[in-house]
Amino acid sequence: MALCTLLLLGTAQAQGTKRGFLWEVRKGSQVSLLFGTIHVGRPEFYPLPPSRLDQLKRFDALVLEADITDGSRAVVATQKYAMYGDGVAGLDERIPPEMRKRAEAVFARNQLDPAPMMRMKPWMLGTVLALFEAAQAGYMPALSSEAYLVRLAKADNRPILEFEGIEQQFELFENAPWATQVAFLEDSLKAVETNAARREINRIAQAWENADRPALERLLAEMRAQDSVGARFTVNTILLGRHAAMVRRIESLMADGKTYLFAVGALHTVGPDGLVEKLKARGYTVTEL
Repeated sequence: MALCTLLLLGTAQAQGTKRGFLWEVRKGSQVSLLFGTIHVGRPEFYPLPPSRLDQLKRFDALVLEADITDGSRAVVATQKYAMYGDGVAGLDERIPPEMRKRAEAVFARNQLDPAPMMRMKPWMLGTVLALFEAAQAGYMPALSSEAYLVRLAKADNRPILEFEGIEQQFELFENAPWATQVAFLEDSLKAVETNAARREINRIAQAWENADRPALERLLAEMRAQDSVGARFTVNTILLGRHAAMVRRIESLMADGKTYLFAVGALHTVGPDGLVEKLKARGYTVTEL
């Protein structure tokens, strides 16, 4: 699964079809929006249907998991957290030989240069392989719904804030035990080898295209039922483990009375431990739009 909540938009814009998952979050006079996003996209995804766009544009500030527009900051964070420095052993010397051979087979099949790939930490390579699978299927990070929302915010000079930032996200991976990082890569390799990564992309895509929350919840339940070390890390740390801090951030910002658009990967929003239920437990009225 890696960090990719990869969701496809459909082509039924003219009918005003819902896309994505959108909630109004209200407590007293405080009102904001929570939007379940996709982290990749295609050119034909935009613009969003007029009815959905009208709902989304009611915000004073946009709040992303991390500001995707600061390229230089991302480069610095990647070099600091996700890559092996010059003069030290690369991943090819750190993972078991059998795993190295599997990774090299994936590189060769996709005409990827193994040298830069093997300078990545195991969790970063797993994430990059998932993104490459998305790209092979036609989905690009530059066309994500976050990028679309950033353009909306900048067009009206609205502030762009963060829940965490790329550094904090990378630290979640970097602070994981070595065995967990390798297990994360193992799961990513297996997903590529078996085409499970693309099947997952398509499932989430269909759920997002149709605003089919039950389908998204079924996928999340299946993810939670997996018992591999990598899967448990993905669900418990990368997904659910961030929700308490996200809720605190939402509460802190909404207290000033402004209308925020909180944009997070769609899988963060659903399920018994998702943001919608956690906000309800904190006394907010959360209404799906």
